Amino acid sequence: MYQPKSLHEIRIYHSRIIMSVLRQNGPMTKNDLALKTGLSLSSVTNILKILTERKLVTLGDKIDSFAGRPATYIVPVLDAVYSIGIDVTQYHVRFALMNLGEPILAFDKHEILFQNTDEYWDRIYAWLEAFIDSNEIDREKIGGVKMATRVAVPYSERKGVVPILLDRAPVMIDIDEISRKFSRYNFEFILNTKVAGAVYGLWEAKELSDYVSLSIGSTVGGCLVRNYEPLNVMDMSDTFGHMIVRPDGRMCSCGRRGCLETQCSSSALFRRLDFSSEDAFFQALDQGDERCRESWNNYLDDLSIALNNLFMAYDLDIVISGSMAPYLEKRRNELDLRLFREYALFPIRKRLIFSHDGEYAAAIGSAAVVINTFLSDKVK
Repeated sequence: MYQPKSLHEIRIYHSRIIMSVLRQNGPMTKNDLALKTGLSLSSVTNILKILTERKLVTLGDKIDSFAGRPATYIVPVLDAVYSIGIDVTQYHVRFALMNLGEPILAFDKHEILFQNTDEYWDRIYAWLEAFIDSNEIDREKIGGVKMATRVAVPYSERKGVVPILLDRAPVMIDIDEISRKFSRYNFEFILNTKVAGAVYGLWEAKELSDYVSLSIGSTVGGCLVRNYEPLNVMDMSDTFGHMIVRPDGRMCSCGRRGCLETQCSSSALFRRLDFSSEDAFFQALDQGDERCRESWNNYLDDLSIALNNLFMAYDLDIVISGSMAPYLEKRRNELDLRLFREYALFPIRKRLIFSHDGEYAAAIGSAAVVINTFLSDKVK
């Protein structure tokens, strides 16, 4: 468990906890906050003084008390900042809009084949402007726009021309040039797509401080989350997708065979049989298509091996996000049968948790980075 090492870190840590509780529960009294967060009343009082000075919370209505002075509700200033996350994949561009409250304010998705052209990036910028206008957001309150894609170099090296991995071969993009297009909005290529999905756990797996995040969509990846923080979030932590689950499997972009990405991505499942989408594949599966049944059984076998490896390695709950999450949750009995009975060496006492709005996990995670940075800067 993470332990803050300085007064400054403690202040940021406690501020995040309090703002998270207010975000999830709405206005609360100081006593209720102390009970909910586990912090002492004096710590809550000190942090609320800072948050009030920074205009992140305000005083609300008073409530009658049977003893002593009336208690006062602490109200979060939800529109103190807005953030937008963009998820760029091979076939789609997704947007998510957040502020300091819940639920996520808005989503948007556009189907478009990735092309590294000026027209493609200009199209995304136009969609961003339309997204802001349609939600009537004050641009002066936008704390940042962060884009997630599969940048194939560490964060410290993301300058100039760098490779991204959206298909089997890397594509070279000029990050500096693209960033200039979006510079109005404190823009940054901040995260690998699947690591961004892990940040989504800050909103989805509220009761979990430690878990394994696994995002399964058109690609597969994830990372370890400790104390609500994805580890090595700025580096190349997108490695779970290259866990080998079938040594004689398909060739992966990394040069090896049978990686989880090639065996269990959504596109590997439905495009292999020439279906246009996950919906089309699962509709055929439900109608008894034998080819789909064979493919689905192989898919579940490979995924179960990977999940068992993650349970054995980390002994933590696993949060599954991405476009495959709702389909897996609907058919979790089939997955549980393999995972907990056929592939487990020992009884598994941890849980599989399926995130909602799974296909937007990376966009939400990118937007969440803006919120986290904003809160940290505010309480310095």
